[in-house]
Amino acid sequence: MKDSQAVVNGVRLNYKLTGSGPALLLMHGWFGTSYHWRRLAPLLEKNFTVIMPDMRGYGDSEKPAEGYDAANLVEDVRALLKQLGHKQAYVAGHDMGALPALIFAARFPEEVKGLIYIDEPLPTVNLQHLTSFTEETRGGYWHFSFNTWPGLAELLIEGREEKFFRYMTSLMVANKAAISEDDYKEYLRTYAAPGGITGSVGWYRAMFKTNEQFREALKVKIKPPVFAVGGQFSTPFTFEQLKPFCDHITGAIYENCGHMVAEEQPERLARDILNFTQQRG
Repeated sequence: MKDSQAVVNGVRLNYKLTGSGPALLLMHGWFGTSYHWRRLAPLLEKNFTVIMPDMRGYGDSEKPAEGYDAANLVEDVRALLKQLGHKQAYVAGHDMGALPALIFAARFPEEVKGLIYIDEPLPTVNLQHLTSFTEETRGGYWHFSFNTWPGLAELLIEGREEKFFRYMTSLMVANKAAISEDDYKEYLRTYAAPGGITGSVGWYRAMFKTNEQFREALKVKIKPPVFAVGGQFSTPFTFEQLKPFCDHITGAIYENCGHMVAEEQPERLARDILNFTQQRG
């Protein structure tokens, strides 16, 4: 599995590439990098050309001040796919990476052979409820507001990156052993680097623009087939929330699993992706 770089849509992206066959694009979420897929990719490389970018603002990719709305992130990865010679791809997204994955499928259905949507609420559908301060939501997804305010994350986290990163990721996994000390070191290598905090919250600061893109996208059914998966202890309603907006959808809830599905249960996720894609041809 090798690292390469490409300049696409005005930004330099680092990406990992492995395997051969039809393209499978994997887009990580908040706190992630291409490293997020380290356990999943080897299980799929015999069947796919697996393409794993460090998304704009993350990992070893460039960290510009702007361009983090879902539609622009789609243009980043569309240009990357084009450079690599792929006119179509299966597209998977986890967490905040699921949002551009869905916009990709909605806007360019002829380019998306199938969408894999992993453990993330839906903007304009239920996200506003989940971010509300209520007993039902146990205070809500407070990090959305926290990450949105300009400069606040940098002010409070800089110099404390490791403590914050460990605290947040500990809330996201049901199996604490899923992220090792070596894994933490690799994630912190770029999160604690210059621009790492600002890049990591870029998606949140562009969230209101992304919301508008979702309002438009969900006016019609998503045409490509969809597989939606949620962890039992995170977003188990991932399939149910998407079902009304898709022409063809299957899904699953992974028991004994938190938010980091590809890190906690890579074998099951790989089997399900293979079954989903083989059914679609």
